[in-house]
Amino acid sequence: MLKSILAGEMASFMELRKANVSPKTFAQDKSVLTSFDQYIATQDYGEKYLSEEILDTWIRTLRGHSKTVSQKIVIIRNFVKYLNRMGNHSFLPDVPKVKSEYIPYIYSDEELLLLIHYADNLKIKVHDACSPFLSVKIPMILRILYGCGTRLGETMALRRKDIDFKTRTIFLRETKSLKERRIPVHETLMSTLEKYCLTLGIMLSPDAYIFPGDYHKKDCHYTGRQMATWFTELLRLANIDQREKKPKERGASLHCLRHVFVLKSMQQLEAAGHSVDMNDLLLPTYLGHDCLLDTDKYMRFSGAQIPESLDAFETFTSGLIPKVEVPYEDE
Repeated sequence: MLKSILAGEMASFMELRKANVSPKTFAQDKSVLTSFDQYIATQDYGEKYLSEEILDTWIRTLRGHSKTVSQKIVIIRNFVKYLNRMGNHSFLPDVPKVKSEYIPYIYSDEELLLLIHYADNLKIKVHDACSPFLSVKIPMILRILYGCGTRLGETMALRRKDIDFKTRTIFLRETKSLKERRIPVHETLMSTLEKYCLTLGIMLSPDAYIFPGDYHKKDCHYTGRQMATWFTELLRLANIDQREKKPKERGASLHCLRHVFVLKSMQQLEAAGHSVDMNDLLLPTYLGHDCLLDTDKYMRFSGAQIPESLDAFETFTSGLIPKVEVPYEDE
């Protein structure tokens, strides 16, 4: 139950939100607004508007990742805009920039070999219709994720017609932001993929999923959640990143293979004398990014993990950050 002096206005605002947003969004709005209502009630705030001071003191109480804090402030900003339309002129707080706090796990070459080894020799205890061709499916998925840097969802959605063995390309249809793209694939990986399709018997079935799911369900592909479960087992077998993690802390995962792909691709381009800079959209286009700055997010890694790559990383980011002359230093 809302208790603050703005309880009536907040209730009316939530009714409007409930009618115009998804249930999930409304639930998030309600949670933040209810918490905010409790806060201003405990502060004995008696105004029918929100001042800069009360909003600033509330913002300073927020904890968690910068994205979470930013989302909470956006919700209160929407309420402030509502108050302003109602004539309760309130201060509109700024939304802080979201800082990426995620550092991917960068697999070493030895760890990648172990993952492939255990995937190729995975012991499937139960064979059923829910996991057809699992012993060959898991290794193939792993090779595409590492060899092509594709997203997990893009990979799971591949159909036979998306694979062109003559031109050695893969067409990605179901992608993030609906950006379809065709990517070249190394001949060794394409040869392995061709043998895989022959094993599944789908070479002449253009609409067949490359990674079929439950045979009892028509037109169903293997899911990312199912693959992630098996990948956890592969990590255990290879003894990779088996440390105890703090709540909400992320470690080695399937998505980290995409980060490794970006790192190794950049290193190969640099080694071949092809400097990666802001005017070069080769790698971002391959990954389905809008620009090199999006690709830069995939270059965040711990120098302690791979110190030999720090020089390559500096070359990669050269020119991205302008030099600024600082006239004085804060004491």
